[in-house]
Amino acid sequence: MPEINRTAPEMRRCLEGRPKERSRSPPEKREVCSGGNNESDLRCAEPELHVLYASPLDQRIPQINIQGEVDLLQESLRKANCHMNISVGAATTKRFAQLLTLAQSAGGIILHLSVHVVNAETNVGIVFENDFGGAHILYRQELEELLGGQQLEGLSFVFINGCSSESFAALLVEAGCSLVIATRGKVYDVAATAFTQQFYYALGSQVSVRSAFERAQQVLRVDPDPKVKASADMFVLFGQHAARSHTLPRRPIDNSMADGQKMNSGLQIDSNFGSSVCLPPRVEDYIDRSSVLCDILRHFESSSCKPARRACILSGPEGIGKTVAAIELAHFASSPGRLFSRNVLYVPIDGKPDLANVVQGISQALASRRPPLLTTTSRSQKDVLLALQQMDQTRNRYLLLLDDRSGAVRASPQVRSLLSNMLETARNLSLVVCSREQVYESLGPCKCVNVPLGALTDAQSAELFLKRMHRPLLPCDLDPRESAVGNLMKNDLVLQKLAAHPLLRQIAGNPGLVNAMCQHVTPKLRSLWDLCSPQWRRHDQVVRTRSFDSETPNSHGSLFRRMSEDGTESLQLTRRMSIDGVHTEPLVRMMSFDGPPLARMMSVDETQATENGIDQI
Repeated sequence: MPEINRTAPEMRRCLEGRPKERSRSPPEKREVCSGGNNESDLRCAEPELHVLYASPLDQRIPQINIQGEVDLLQESLRKANCHMNISVGAATTKRFAQLLTLAQSAGGIILHLSVHVVNAETNVGIVFENDFGGAHILYRQELEELLGGQQLEGLSFVFINGCSSESFAALLVEAGCSLVIATRGKVYDVAATAFTQQFYYALGSQVSVRSAFERAQQVLRVDPDPKVKASADMFVLFGQHAARSHTLPRRPIDNSMADGQKMNSGLQIDSNFGSSVCLPPRVEDYIDRSSVLCDILRHFESSSCKPARRACILSGPEGIGKTVAAIELAHFASSPGRLFSRNVLYVPIDGKPDLANVVQGISQALASRRPPLLTTTSRSQKDVLLALQQMDQTRNRYLLLLDDRSGAVRASPQVRSLLSNMLETARNLSLVVCSREQVYESLGPCKCVNVPLGALTDAQSAELFLKRMHRPLLPCDLDPRESAVGNLMKNDLVLQKLAAHPLLRQIAGNPGLVNAMCQHVTPKLRSLWDLCSPQWRRHDQVVRTRSFDSETPNSHGSLFRRMSEDGTESLQLTRRMSIDGVHTEPLVRMMSFDGPPLARMMSVDETQATENGIDQI
């Protein structure tokens, strides 16, 4: 972790929550809320908890289960009988700056920041998101500029739920935030969950921040898991003196507001937890396609260079992973506070590529949402369009993900007409169609933007293959000359060799074929070479033969013996080397590179290397 460049007195001021040359007098509104003679003008509202999170589409950054974290916060506060308003949003620089401004003007804000922290040797950075779900890292200089000039006394306290966040916490303290909870190193997820749950339960029970912090540490110290127990001292509290008497804040609101009316912060983040969408579960062993998903979301955002689009076609051949990518996109885009927060409709289309099938699938998606947009499943286009008219009256944006496995969009003009009418009826609706072929015909007023989904890279294919196979990888799987005893541990060299294996080159980066092939990799399979097609096996033998310069004749003899060790000797060898099943001519063609090589190759039985022997190849 980079060192913090401060003198001892400056660090002491940070730890005590007293920034240099800054007044610590509380805002006037907070004094009125604590009592006095002005209660007829102002009264206290419940505190407000703002949750900002960053879990961008980037294979280098682990995904944060924000829905699980929000559920944990709600449950902890509910058990403590604390009725706190919770707002959730993706952590972008725009939203973060808006929240700082809100805290400065209103006060009484609690910020729960769930982010990843990047610690370089000489720098520290916080991982935020950009507008289309990609990673945006703010390093120390940018953070100082963003916090510069801000008066953060209105932030009651900040909880940074991320590893090695101590340096970022110190910046917040310097900017005027009196209470910050952070970590000084790596903290295991189970420890972070236990600490967060206990802290917010105690805080909701109206104990001080200091007491809630200490009780959460105590829970970790008595945990039976040694890793959780060791994490107790990784949590740090900035502002120890203020934390002794600081409890949940009470924000003042105008008495003229109607009972039950919430104070509108003006911050555009999600506070509605009543609605939900029914999405299929995420696929196991997902291989990252973040660049494609970011590309789709980028088209739905307007910029100074181009307008926002409303129709995207995700195209690719069968088995390339369109369904998996669509499900991942649905979960990401529907997360709280994102572009289509809780408003993604996933519609799989199987069977006949006709209009009735598509209408039924869309109506089922509208009816399964909570609250439902359609009361009953209908086969009528009119009912679907009426539901979309009601949806268009809201300010929320909706995304329809049409997983067109039947090819209905390409095959049926009636289906394209329906989608055109839907986009014209609901102006807040966007569309993604998964199709095996590209679509260039416009859907009503909307241009179809085609986003191709390419094959996996060799490294990604190898990674997926290791995850899906049903037995450990053996030495003979990578090299038929090696033993079948002993399991290979996953490392970069093993992945590199597996990526170059003829079997994976034969699959050509198609994840559907990877999954299908892995079903045959069971404990009964002798070697991966047995799954190679004759063409790829022949090609690999040519390559191996030309690379035998540094090998001994005995090793080559053992190679050919091992390939026929099932008992059929030379006949089996001839059959495997054959392209078309004939046992004589294909073998001669295979062995003939540059002359009369058959005799030369047959001399590699044990010790017979002729004048034209293998050493001269």
